[in-house]
Amino acid sequence: MADRKANHHRLPAHVTPLRYKLLIKPDLDNFTFYGEENIEVDIAKPTKEIVLHSAELEIDKAEVLHGKQEVLGKVSYNEKAETVTLSFPRAVPKGKGVLKIIFRGILNDRMRGFYRSKYVVDGQEKVLATTQFEAVDARRAFPSFDEPAHKAIFDITFMIPAHLTAISNTLPTTVSEHEGGIKRVEFAPTPRMSTYLVAFIIGEFEFIEGKTKNGTLVRIFTTFGKKHQGKFALDVAIKTLEFYEDYFKIAYPLPVLDLIAIPDFAAGAMENWGAVTYRESTLLIDEERSSSANKQWVALVIAHELAHQWFGNLVTMEWWTHLWLNEGFASYIEYLAIDHLFPEWDIWTQFVFLEQGTALKLDALANTHPIEVEVGHPDEINEIFDKVSYSKGASVIRMLADYLGPEDFRKGLSHYLKKHNYANAETGDLWAALSHVSGRNVGRIMANWTGKPGYPLVMLGGGKKGVTLTQSRFFSSRISRKKSKDTTVWQIPVTISQKNSKKRHLLDKKSQSIRSKITKVNADEAGFMRVGYPPSIQAKLEKEISAKKLPAIDRLGIIRDAFALAEAGFMPTADALTLVRSYKEEKEYVIWMEIASSLRQIANLIAYEDFYPQYEAFCRKLFSSIAKHVGWEKKQGEKHTQALLRTLVLYSIGSYGDKQTIERAKKLFVKMEKGETIDSDLRSVVYNLVAENGGEHEHKKFIEFYKKEELQQEKDRIGRSLGSFRQKDLLKKTLEFSLSKDVRPQSVNGIITSVWGSPFGRDLTWEFVKEHWSTLEKRFSGGHLLSRLLSAASDFTTKEKVADFETFFKKHPVPEATRTIAQVLEQIYANEAWLAADKEELALNFSQQS
Repeated sequence: MADRKANHHRLPAHVTPLRYKLLIKPDLDNFTFYGEENIEVDIAKPTKEIVLHSAELEIDKAEVLHGKQEVLGKVSYNEKAETVTLSFPRAVPKGKGVLKIIFRGILNDRMRGFYRSKYVVDGQEKVLATTQFEAVDARRAFPSFDEPAHKAIFDITFMIPAHLTAISNTLPTTVSEHEGGIKRVEFAPTPRMSTYLVAFIIGEFEFIEGKTKNGTLVRIFTTFGKKHQGKFALDVAIKTLEFYEDYFKIAYPLPVLDLIAIPDFAAGAMENWGAVTYRESTLLIDEERSSSANKQWVALVIAHELAHQWFGNLVTMEWWTHLWLNEGFASYIEYLAIDHLFPEWDIWTQFVFLEQGTALKLDALANTHPIEVEVGHPDEINEIFDKVSYSKGASVIRMLADYLGPEDFRKGLSHYLKKHNYANAETGDLWAALSHVSGRNVGRIMANWTGKPGYPLVMLGGGKKGVTLTQSRFFSSRISRKKSKDTTVWQIPVTISQKNSKKRHLLDKKSQSIRSKITKVNADEAGFMRVGYPPSIQAKLEKEISAKKLPAIDRLGIIRDAFALAEAGFMPTADALTLVRSYKEEKEYVIWMEIASSLRQIANLIAYEDFYPQYEAFCRKLFSSIAKHVGWEKKQGEKHTQALLRTLVLYSIGSYGDKQTIERAKKLFVKMEKGETIDSDLRSVVYNLVAENGGEHEHKKFIEFYKKEELQQEKDRIGRSLGSFRQKDLLKKTLEFSLSKDVRPQSVNGIITSVWGSPFGRDLTWEFVKEHWSTLEKRFSGGHLLSRLLSAASDFTTKEKVADFETFFKKHPVPEATRTIAQVLEQIYANEAWLAADKEELALNFSQQS
């Protein structure tokens, strides 16, 4: 394969697994497990050594059975490479053989591999065992060929206490009693699949169930007392599974699909084939207390993981370089499913903010990476589970789907899945399938979108018979732009809207002339790019925005690009703030989400400047009309997005100091203290505004609420609001609380980053992280959590902070967060340059307004 390239992090290619027979016996009292496995292998040439992956396991015995010969092997470990070598006294002949291995391991508390999760039911502490194997942690549960290309069939058996439930990828075929209160649970063979998709889950569970119209059994598993919270998920899962079967024209290949809520879970969810695991907050819905945003998030996460049952599980990337084939597609197709289930949610317009907008920000840095990036060591693999692989991947797929048309795109996906089912594929295989169906050279068009970092800025200029479009790589940092020598030319599918029509173009040169009168470039925001307009067109766009003559998705794109161009130094920030006034009568949720996000970025930039109070007054004035429009009370029959808009707007205007809004929030909080309930969509508004304007009493109440609360979504709301206090002594208490026994490991990051995201807690949090680094590293190293924690540090605005970061991480390297740290440092330098360039004009601008 193309990526194998003598990569010393790949296993030798001459031994491949065919089938694993696994027996696992966990001990939930002592947090250990015992295992036996027989691995049927195909040996391509005689060998005296067989190398497998193994990490934190003790192998008691290993032998190879070839024909009637059984040969004992010598075991040697390479901890750095996470491998084990079985050496034999004589060469094992070419052909089929069986590796027989007896091993032991630890049920760790790090939410990776085979691990334990503790929870409380009716005051009694319980423990369950579960797995999280992606990307490279199956090797912590059983010695294996732990690479996605090494697909095999798995026969899984558990020996567990009789009162526990065992869940794996398939349904049990035999449950038999053993002595000592133990039962043996044997599962049906899995399809041919990769190790990272194997699931072991053992604990006390209850469930609800239903069936799809094709007869697939769908179950929602929870710890005791919570199964009623799975009703929404069950309905979404059944309908989503049915949608995908119809869309792909490929039946889901297993008789069962289980969705399991786990109390401690590092990611949002994991797509194990037939046994998808979730955080409780991404699966369970309390109809009275979960917010509209919670419900939308749960639906999207379910649709994402179920998309993986085809994209990732049925057809799997050959190597992690092609991770985006899994994650980019699932991040795109989840929106197709949710738009089908909930058309009133306007989810595709939300995509432009939630996915495309997030990716445009990250990929505008010099320290980004291509969608396809060569990776080898596990640390490098963990680094690419980011918004480039997920959200940029989804965005370029949306661009391609728009260019090819929905029917050719769907047929191309189906062709790809059918051609490579139960096997592995690379990016080129997908382009070939789409080219085959559409008749277009998709590989040529997409080469630089997946093979090169970054994306284009398209600038409009005057021409003799129309306009000239010129592309160059966009950098959000003016420093990075000056240093760059990037000359990439993208093939850009772009739709240009004119007065009464739209016209598609493929921009494949550095500069191209278009003969037409342009209203807007990148209509529907389908292309992954930024667009800059000359003053004459910009002035016309402002009038069109005020009059709402442009579609909402285009109004969103114009203001988003304006703020991005201001950050990058292409236009003064004051001009972007002038443009935003054109939106004062705007009513669309997603546009206000974009505006609020951009205004918050500037607020973080100028938080310590003398003119910040004038900026707050500007923001209050901007939000005043929409705040009156949404009010505090729900209106009968209002749209889903109206509830989201209310939450966003009321918090925003209150956060910028609107006294009436703050007082209303305080009154509602007093009701909550008395045990009264309030609208679930208003809870985050109340918590955050009360915290921002509260003191010792409120902080104590929040801690009290957090400790008593059982609904994880509500815990998360309270936890994040603990970072909104403005007194340093209270923020110190919040940070200390984050590492207490009352906070689950999965929730630590959310609390710390809530403090880090506040100008009042910025320096405080960095000192706390340095002071408690050994604890944080011990808990979270090796996965994605440290990267996510450190990414919150990018609001600093001085190069002195950069020096402090560099010094600290030279002494305390974080291999899996190397790129994240580089991105944070680049952003801090960019913030400093941005503030230095625009501070004087902003100060003058706001002093004239006051």
